[in-house]
Amino acid sequence: MALGRGLSSLIQPKNTTAPAPQGEKSAQAVYLLPLEKIQPNPFQPRKSFDEGAMDDLVNSIKQSGILQPIVVSKIKDPKGGAVYQIIAGERRYRASKIAKLKEIPAIVRELGANAEGLELAILENIQREDLNAIELASAYQQLIGEFGMTQNDIADKIGKSRQVVGNTMRLLTLPEPIREDIRTGAISENHARAILALPTPELRLKLWKEVKEQKLSARNTEVAARKYKKVPNKSAMNVDAMTRDAMVKLEAHLGTKVVIEPGKHVSDGGKIIIKYFSNEDLYAIVKKITGQ
Repeated sequence: MALGRGLSSLIQPKNTTAPAPQGEKSAQAVYLLPLEKIQPNPFQPRKSFDEGAMDDLVNSIKQSGILQPIVVSKIKDPKGGAVYQIIAGERRYRASKIAKLKEIPAIVRELGANAEGLELAILENIQREDLNAIELASAYQQLIGEFGMTQNDIADKIGKSRQVVGNTMRLLTLPEPIREDIRTGAISENHARAILALPTPELRLKLWKEVKEQKLSARNTEVAARKYKKVPNKSAMNVDAMTRDAMVKLEAHLGTKVVIEPGKHVSDGGKIIIKYFSNEDLYAIVKKITGQ
């Protein structure tokens, strides 16, 4: 198999399928691992792989081989033997299978089978992979829902502001058809943020349809969104500044759309409506509220 310049000097003999003893130098050693012994990571944030880009990668691999090793961790195999789970590089792994390679260069990292290791695997993918905005938001949601991290924790680990993390997660409150268009690239993240500025799913869907039908630019979508905002919103009527502030804080904490509907009188109380868009969203919200 062809390898990048200088990479072959790091490769162990082809029959090497286990990492060398732990240590600072061995942690970055590159091994040739059989593709049949490697499996995708269930915590991989990327859910869609562009076919055109994948074809280009397959052709590149056929011409020049794997220029950058994937990163894997060793896991237990019920059948015995060594099995490796991908931390970063699933596109290269998939392309290598299509190219009918038997082995792939990989860096083996010792993560262990604990939550900390899985958390690190997600963070590794966030930092290494070219994720779309919805995949990135879902990864943040997973870190919060599965591992109890806060938006501040995530921001510190990936070197971004809490506001950036929170704004990305708010994209998950968009209706599913809009989220799917973000995943596929049918609309841009800037389109989505303009649509997100509208207060209700109904208005967001209405503007989304207009964007698609009229092929609006992101800038024109912002202009259209401002017009929609001028239409009175029944759910926002009679909501004072304190209630709006409460909604904003709940949305930031839960990572989803929250609507508070006060009663006609203070003594009547009111309703808090928490929106979710999948069973995964629901379970994550319940965990945040109950701590279980």
